This record gives sequence, structure tokens and C-alpha cells, in this order.
Amino acid sequence: MGLSQPLHDDEYPRPIAHAYPSWCDEHGMPALVEEYASLSDYFTADQVAVSRLLHRDPRPDAVIGVYSDSGHNIRATARHHGLRVPRDLLVACVSEDPDYATTKPPVTTVTLRPDLLGMEAVDLLIAVINARSGVDRRRLVQPVLLSRRSTRRAAGRRNDTP
Repeated sequence: MGLSQPLHDDEYPRPIAHAYPSWCDEHGMPALVEEYASLSDYFTADQVAVSRLLHRDPRPDAVIGVYSDSGHNIRATARHHGLRVPRDLLVACVSEDPDYATTKPPVTTVTLRPDLLGMEAVDLLIAVINARSGVDRRRLVQPVLLSRRSTRRAAGRRNDTP
């Protein structure tokens, strides 16, 4: 499995950058990471990073992207390399985009639950404004995996699309 990782100072990619190599190590797999500059034209930069992953030997059987558009970028790059999703390459990304449920094939996403993050942030802000004591200022909102066909390889299927 490969990771297309943006280089920037946003907070959420940092835990991914630490968790991915740890997961790979725990599962006896090499950590295949390609980083790219996220400023300017991150669509192209993401696709170039994925292309570098797909040129590795051995080629990863799956790629996950950190940006919302990464699923589209990974699929486009796979198509450019003549790979079919999910038969030849599994694809997932971190995204809130509901359109991934209707792509061909539907793409697996991880949602960071911005609705719950917002509620927790407002609750904490109100607690600070009102100087409430005894308020737990550490909150954990669990991400949710929305598993779809892009990460389910079915043997012998002929209608997989790139």
C-alpha cells in the first residue's frame, strides 16, 4: 500500500505521516510514501506523486491520498498507467465529498467528521468564554471509514473501470 502525502503545515496530515509507517511496520510491509508540494497546482503534484508510487518495483497494490480530491487524482493516474480500479489497484482517500459514492467504481473514503468537530469546537469555545471549570479540553472525534468498491477486489470481474 502506498501513501500520497502533501507537504504542508495543516494538522491532520501529521498524524497520518506518523501512523502509516507504524501500521506498515506492525504488518511487516514497507512504507511507500511519495510526498508532494501542496501549493500551486496540487492536482498535478498529487498525480505525479501517485505516478512515482506506481513506478516502484514492486508496485503497491493500493494507494491512499490525504486530500479530498486525491481519490479522483489516484483514479486518473491509474487510468493513465492502464490500471483498473479495483482489479489492479485499490484506491481510498480522506474526504467529505459525497460524490465518491457515485464514481465508477465508488471510492472508499475516510471522513474526519467535520460536523462533530465543529460541535466540539463550539462547545469548547463556549466553555472558555464562560470560564467553566472542570471541562475536559481534550476531545477526540473518531474518523469513520466508508468502505466502497474501490477497495474490494473481486476475482474475475470484467466490469471494473479505471
